[in-house]
Formats: sequence, structure tokens, C-alpha cells
Amino acid sequence: MLTNTSFAFARWAANLWVWNAPRNGFPGSPKNQHVVEKNRAANKSPEHDVQKHATFYNTKSDESMRNAQLFFQDTFWGLYGFDHPPLGVNTFEGHKWYVRVDGEVVKSFIIGKEKNQEFNI
Repeated sequence: MLTNTSFAFARWAANLWVWNAPRNGFPGSPKNQHVVEKNRAANKSPEHDVQKHATFYNTKSDESMRNAQLFFQDTFWGLYGFDHPPLGVNTFEGHKWYVRVDGEVVKSFIIGKEKNQEFNI
């Protein structure tokens, strides 16, 4: 039987394992051989899976973007309005990022092949 203390420790250990597990995108990172073979069969080059960096800037030139928010697909990523700093993210080619204002998608960005990318609203 788990006590409150042992349950808390188990939950902490599970989070540590999940969030500190090896990630793709750095030399020597572990590979999922099934995914590698699937990508080879689809003629996807290994460069497709290389991590990219994107920075999202609000230039404050469009009043309709005053209260913008940035989303990765349907997941809220950060405030992107006039009073907020640029948002920098690690992402991958083909990822779709959306700008929403008052819950409505008003702009979208797709990550390209370049290692470092900038997007402006």
C-alpha cells in the first residue's frame, strides 16, 4: 500500500523520468528504429527530423494583434501581444503554429528547413 509520502515520491520520480529522458535533436540521442525505417521508406531524409529554432515577434504594427496568443496546433504556447516579449521555441520542420486573437485563428506559420527562423505579426 502506498502512503502519501511514497505516492508523492513515485509521482516525482515518474515526472523526472519523463521530462529528463533523452530527446532527439542532439548528437548521440537514441533513435526509434521503427520510425527511422518508416521515414526511410517514405524517402524522408534525416535532416527532416533535425530540431529547428523559431522566434515569434509581435512588431506592434497591427492593432488587431494587440492581444495575440501563440498556439502549437491546439495547445496554448504563450502570450504574443504588444506587452509581451518575443517567444522563442524549439520545433521541427512541418510543425504548424497559430496566432489567435479572441479565440479565433488569424494567422498561421509552418516551420521550414532553415535551422533558425523568425516570424512576425
